[in-house]
Amino acid sequence: MTRWLKIARAELVRDFTISLRYPLELLTGLFILYVLFMGLFMGAKLLAGQQALSGNLDGVVIGYTMWFFALMAMNTMSIDIENEARQGTLEQVYLNAPNYLGLLWVRAAVHLTMGAGVVVALAVLIQLTTGHWLALTWAAVPAMLLTIILTIAGLCGFGLILGGLSLTFKRIGQLSALVQFSMFFLAYAELSSIALPWRDIVAHLPLARGVDMLKSLLTPAEAYPALGTDLAWLAIDSLFYAALGSLVFYAMERVARKGGLLSHY
Repeated sequence: MTRWLKIARAELVRDFTISLRYPLELLTGLFILYVLFMGLFMGAKLLAGQQALSGNLDGVVIGYTMWFFALMAMNTMSIDIENEARQGTLEQVYLNAPNYLGLLWVRAAVHLTMGAGVVVALAVLIQLTTGHWLALTWAAVPAMLLTIILTIAGLCGFGLILGGLSLTFKRIGQLSALVQFSMFFLAYAELSSIALPWRDIVAHLPLARGVDMLKSLLTPAEAYPALGTDLAWLAIDSLFYAALGSLVFYAMERVARKGGLLSHY
């Protein structure tokens, strides 16, 4: 346990140092995401009109910020492995880390905790621009935090599948981009408007149920009687994706070890 705490501290120092040494990278990424949202917002405003859009702004803001969280979660589990392989440090990490899969989970927890500050900054900037503020209540905050954590855990498991592929195939940038844009559509999926049985299928996919729950939590508590049931299903889905991702990563890791694919790019 002490060793893993030391690893978590080392990853925290590493992320903090990189952020300080390369601030332009962080600010540029935040600016690009902000510009993308403004393009989405202005396009929707032009097509739907101000009055039609005003009733859906909560969903637009929540969906976009959660999509950004999804990008961070999957990049931590996949793109970072590809970067380490390119830099030539992947084999060194394997030689020193007690368990690389465990290291990825610790790294994801640290990276997403630090990234939460960027997500909050992005959400505040978006709300300042649109002039629409989310109607958050202190009573809903615990349930919202639990929903976000469970949703991100499932996304990390999904990212592990991409991470396992990057160990063996090295370059999966196009596949990662395809998956990330697929998550964008899941972030804006209106479950209530999807006919059965497709609604149940989409609800079990990563991100969809979590975003739908966050939008429902902005309503008064008495208007969301199914919160306990939805939290239970979200936990089951996230556990499934986390376990599936870990198993796939472990299997692909064994293939990479046997093929000697960790020592070169």
